[in-house]
Amino acid sequence: MIIGLLTGRAGSADQVLPFKNIYPVLGRPVMMYPYLAAKKSKLIDDIYLSTDGEEIKQVGRENNIKIIDRPPEFAASDSQHNTCINHALDVLREQGVDVSIVVILMCNVPIQPEGIIDRCIEELLDDESLDTVCTVREWGDHHPSRAKTLDINGFLVPILDEEKTNVTTTRQLLGDCYYLDHQVWAFRVRDKHLPDKGQTPWYWMGDKIKGIENTDLVVDIHNKADVKYGEMWLKANGWEEP
Repeated sequence: MIIGLLTGRAGSADQVLPFKNIYPVLGRPVMMYPYLAAKKSKLIDDIYLSTDGEEIKQVGRENNIKIIDRPPEFAASDSQHNTCINHALDVLREQGVDVSIVVILMCNVPIQPEGIIDRCIEELLDDESLDTVCTVREWGDHHPSRAKTLDINGFLVPILDEEKTNVTTTRQLLGDCYYLDHQVWAFRVRDKHLPDKGQTPWYWMGDKIKGIENTDLVVDIHNKADVKYGEMWLKANGWEEP
């Protein structure tokens, strides 16, 4: 069975953007956009919501989304994403639901280019050796070799070891650089859970990962500037206020 799993924490209600997972974006709680994208999928068999937040659950109930109550230990600010996913898989298995692919859709990502969810699933179906297929953005301007951090005195220094890095100011010479954009994460489920080892930092993605490049800039909602951009993208793609 292929499921879509919406994920969002009540603890995401921070001071910058309170209750960001249900924050109104173009007249709808932001979590509605990934939900509606999953609903349009031709390959997802059922849709679930993993959360500890009562307000998030209420939006789910109003839209007949099946809810998985997330325990507090998987909903802390330092909880790893894979813990709530594996918990959801355990709950579904106890209910007799045998999941082969789980598509993770984060509640605070309103930008959902059409058809991308099914493209990710199709890649997993076509190549059984793949562990994960996810959406990415090529972003050479933000290559890690250009990144800085602060030393103990507060001065900028290279974040990478210069002796082990291809140092150049010419972006074109640095090679391709891809970042996960958080629109879609499609995982193959083996041995009941996500992988317990793989590429860092998201080791639960396994080792064989394929990226589907988005041409649109996808952002997850963290502040009002993100909301403004999200609404601009939605309007440009035919959405209107309800």
